[in-house]
Amino acid sequence: MSAEKTFDKITVKDIVNDCGLTKTTFYKYFRDKYDLVAWIYSNSAEKIMSKIDADGYSWKNSLADGINYFFDNKEFLKNLMMNTGGQDSFINYVANFNIKILSDYIKRSQNFENLPTEIEIPVKIYCYGTTCMICEMLIKDFPVSVEKFISLLEGALPEPLRKFLNC
Repeated sequence: MSAEKTFDKITVKDIVNDCGLTKTTFYKYFRDKYDLVAWIYSNSAEKIMSKIDADGYSWKNSLADGINYFFDNKEFLKNLMMNTGGQDSFINYVANFNIKILSDYIKRSQNFENLPTEIEIPVKIYCYGTTCMICEMLIKDFPVSVEKFISLLEGALPEPLRKFLNC
């Protein structure tokens, strides 16, 4: 459906008809279409991040899986990025969610109750920057391979975060 319409033109009725559900069922689980999109992204991102430190799965692996997720779902995510704004901006949601999951990972791995400012600020800088670059790469068809892009994002990780992510 997102290949046929821009996201801002898709209605809950379109979604439920496409999925064979009722509006009642949809609203039992989601407040609106933006809540559904947030759930789809957060569920995928959490699955990727939950693998870090398990069976040799590294930060670089999660970075690669995350970038591949964006490229595997390029048209849908591009539609969201270009056709949401304001408080429902998908780009803003992705950046803030990535800040949350990276912060939570560092807090959990270091037994921090709160992130120290000298860690919190680099987390935000890195997440905002990588989110904008991912969006630009999806929207403008950046002339860099996925593998090279992953390598560049890994190299851009701020020094204060490297010790937490085994880089």
